[in-house]
Amino acid sequence: MTNFLKIFNSKNILFVLIFIVSISQLLKFYSFYIEYSEWQYTDWLINYQGGFIRRGLIGEILFKIYHTFNIDLNILVLITVSTLILFISFLLVKTIHHISNRYLDILTFLSPGFFLYPLMNSEVVGRKDILMISAIGFFCFFGNRMKKNFLLITLISLLLLTSLSHTAFLFYSPYLIFIYYLIMKKKNFYISSLEKIILLLTLISMFSLIFFNQGNQSQVDEICNSIKMYVLENCSNRGQMVWLSGNLENYLFQKINIGYNFYKTSLIYIFSFLAVFFFLGLKVYNSKISKQNKDIFFGKNPLFIFLLLFLFTGPVYIIGLDWGRYIYISYSCIFFITIFCFKEKLLISNYDLKLKKYLFFLLVIVYSFTWTFPFYNANNLKFVLKKPINNLFK
Repeated sequence: MTNFLKIFNSKNILFVLIFIVSISQLLKFYSFYIEYSEWQYTDWLINYQGGFIRRGLIGEILFKIYHTFNIDLNILVLITVSTLILFISFLLVKTIHHISNRYLDILTFLSPGFFLYPLMNSEVVGRKDILMISAIGFFCFFGNRMKKNFLLITLISLLLLTSLSHTAFLFYSPYLIFIYYLIMKKKNFYISSLEKIILLLTLISMFSLIFFNQGNQSQVDEICNSIKMYVLENCSNRGQMVWLSGNLENYLFQKINIGYNFYKTSLIYIFSFLAVFFFLGLKVYNSKISKQNKDIFFGKNPLFIFLLLFLFTGPVYIIGLDWGRYIYISYSCIFFITIFCFKEKLLISNYDLKLKKYLFFLLVIVYSFTWTFPFYNANNLKFVLKKPINNLFK
């Protein structure tokens, strides 16, 4: 048992887990690609062929490549999604080199709301969430290598790409802006008034473009006609396309009329949020700000800043139903920002849990691998081993 625990703590298991999760996601998305999935696959094909519409930027880019180079559009989607999945896996491998064998570090990495989440909830595999997570991870590991002007250009490009490819990401833009701020502070770059105005105008422009171009049935019909070779029949009346043709009022109306149990669902996701963020929050709360960067968090505990960033995403919980996915994206963003802070010595922490090895091992099994929370309209927690155990008794 002792030797096994030493192997577990040596990070080898983490590398194996990343490999397993990556392969499982690639295989799962391939099945979505084969069946022209209405949600995971079709969402990447939304484009501007019916006029400007929210969520269409990445699809328009893929459509232009398809039209210019005559590459099958479905192949482009498969390559794009697979590349993003592998890129995130690459970032996870780099992350392991910046965490210790402390119990707390391992528990933050193995949070059920982080990279294990798609393994436990396969329906989120290949969703546009990976765009936002890739953008944050990219800034975390490569942002400090950029020159000042190129850093701002990259930030604006990522804000546009993410927000105009998925409406919800507009409310996640503070994560990108905050890590940009951290990089600028770390490199002792001054953020000028002009740069602040450019960022503000970018946000206002994105908000205006998204909320004044909600989409209508005529546009959806034209989009489906432009990609009819690569989608299922009756494309405009199924899956993601149905939601695309609705406005904010339609979202809220349908949310009420599908039997949405607000109180029960809220309790499940509040519990899940607290459980997912517990160990990361404990680590951040007990961290110290390095002396040379004492003003970087505005005199506040970093945990307060991260909580504020999470609160900016509040509107997506009001408008949408995929609360599990939203928690997963938030945790991934905050985790990578935290890694940046420790990697660049903005934060310092020697705090760890004081547990016997066998208790830690049991905690990891129970916390990380026995339960998860549904990504959509949860009525209860999902216990991963429930079905195998029931089958065993049968």
